[in-house]
Amino acid sequence: MDWTALRAVKEADSQQRAAAPLSEVTPSIRDFSQFVTTQKQELGLIPALKRADPDTGQAWPELDIVALAQACDDTEVGAIGVYTEPSLFGTSSDDMRAISERVTTPLLALDLVLHDSQLHHARLCGADAVLLWAGALDAPALARLMTTARSIHVAPVVMARTLDELHLALAAESFIIGLASPNGKLDVAHVSALAAHVPRQKTIISLDELRTPEEADALLGEVDAALVSQRVLDAADVEGSLSNVVQTGSR
Repeated sequence: MDWTALRAVKEADSQQRAAAPLSEVTPSIRDFSQFVTTQKQELGLIPALKRADPDTGQAWPELDIVALAQACDDTEVGAIGVYTEPSLFGTSSDDMRAISERVTTPLLALDLVLHDSQLHHARLCGADAVLLWAGALDAPALARLMTTARSIHVAPVVMARTLDELHLALAAESFIIGLASPNGKLDVAHVSALAAHVPRQKTIISLDELRTPEEADALLGEVDAALVSQRVLDAADVEGSLSNVVQTGSR
């Protein structure tokens, strides 16, 4: 995932949303943190749903995203991620709202929140967790957004791609850390090196999408959960596909 490209889109979006009136926001009642924390004893999978992949050029225009989310929900995954920038992923906050009404699993809005209004909008559309990028926010803005998120029971996942960004995330006292590779594709060695600097009691999510069971096995014990996308989007059997991802990861 090219987070830098997404940031540019969201900076323009934040300026438009900042002037928009906010409807009443109700707190989340689904505890994202509880469901994704495994104490590194197993690797939780977070299906990441979208209709297009800007990195590979693949698209699933006819995908029934709600039905797929329900199938994921039936497998009792810890959480479901929904990409909500339509210009890049073909899925939007409206899709997340529709999914939220049909599943019991906590939802992670796979988007960047740069402004309070984007956070409120994500919650209005069913998000139980949001992404805050430590490298895209100064310390006061990061602290403010984390406080705002927690006030409506939305879990802030603070993303770091470098050691400097990780230090910023830890200084902000984030409980859930999202780790990503600088080139946007999973680099297990890089993620593991960053994870070594995170206190053991904190929850770590790998935000680079898993593609193979070998990657899942390598991350077991290093992180609590990881995104998986294409294998779910292409699967006829969602439960079987998710089981296959972690088939080498049982110890």
